Amino acid sequence: MKLTSKMLLMASVMGLTVPAAKAQNVDFSGDIRFGYAGFERDERSGQTTDDDQFRLRARAGLLWTINDNWSFKGRYAGLVHDSRNQSGFVGLSKGLTLGNSSIAPGQTTLDEFFVRARYGKWDHRIGRFQSNNRLTGVADKSLSRTNSISWFVGWTDGLQSTYRSDHGLNYTAIVERNHKEGPSNVRRSPLGFDKSSSRTGYYVSVEAANTDGVWAQRSVDVTYIPSSLYYNGVAAGQTRDYLGVSARLATQVTVREQMKFVSGIELAWAPQTQARAAANLPGVGKTQGTAWQMSLNLMEFQPGHSIGLVYGENEAGWLLSTDFTNNQSLLEFRYAWEPMSGHLFEARLREREDLHKLRNAVRNRFETDVFVRYSISL
Repeated sequence: MKLTSKMLLMASVMGLTVPAAKAQNVDFSGDIRFGYAGFERDERSGQTTDDDQFRLRARAGLLWTINDNWSFKGRYAGLVHDSRNQSGFVGLSKGLTLGNSSIAPGQTTLDEFFVRARYGKWDHRIGRFQSNNRLTGVADKSLSRTNSISWFVGWTDGLQSTYRSDHGLNYTAIVERNHKEGPSNVRRSPLGFDKSSSRTGYYVSVEAANTDGVWAQRSVDVTYIPSSLYYNGVAAGQTRDYLGVSARLATQVTVREQMKFVSGIELAWAPQTQARAAANLPGVGKTQGTAWQMSLNLMEFQPGHSIGLVYGENEAGWLLSTDFTNNQSLLEFRYAWEPMSGHLFEARLREREDLHKLRNAVRNRFETDVFVRYSISL
């Protein structure tokens, strides 16, 4: 497996900067993830394809704590496969390619580059940062907001403010910058960002801070992107605002000693969706804008060992999920083992299938994929 010179340089920086960083009130962090992934797919055309890859992701960051209120963090990240790599550095001014959740293999970027201010109950970040709201579990996924899933490198560009109230609720608001050639977060077609009014997106969430009792998670969020939905297709040129609402609820029950049974559900809905013709679906009228997932997990059934099962369906009109492709169902089994602090081994078996057959398709697309990977965090 070949590594680019930039990835080798990153590994060197990760090793050489630790002593100096600690001496100057600068904290170093880094992680590396490597492993194997493969899939077999029944294509909509009637053909069958398959592929497998060895993959590596490495990230190295520095956190400069200026004082009790102000800090700055930057992190350099790169992704490498054993074949078909591209090259180059993705600058801070660029967004993600529409429909993608990551930079391309072989590329590098700064996936964190932000100033943070904390005053009392307020926490603010401005710049490029990571933002997630996942349903808790072994294979934690989200219908509305996830950065840097699996092996990949993604981000959020903008401003995030969180207020931690006395009555046990955390309120978060994000004003998100979208580049005309691609958004800051994964967004599915026919969303588009060539109109100036669509360059700013908005996200707000409310979540319960207390997760000690039977409730492992309770949260609701709203995403609003003006003038971004090409409801009759991009060629028609007409847009509407896109609004998405999602909510998640998870419970936890101690079975014995440290072992817990964790179950959860997330529901999502978009009231305004594209026409069925714009989604390449037969029939007339609008596509459905609903999505849902449920998760069943047995945490720490043996010390360090956990398993989880996730099933979800994402209709064609829900366009905000990184983990779930629109017009597809997903079934996933995940095993996780933490042999020591900062080390994680994972194995996954996943199936994905089209919910509705596309026009002119011979059959629904059906894919089975697997991975095994090992992650080390410093």
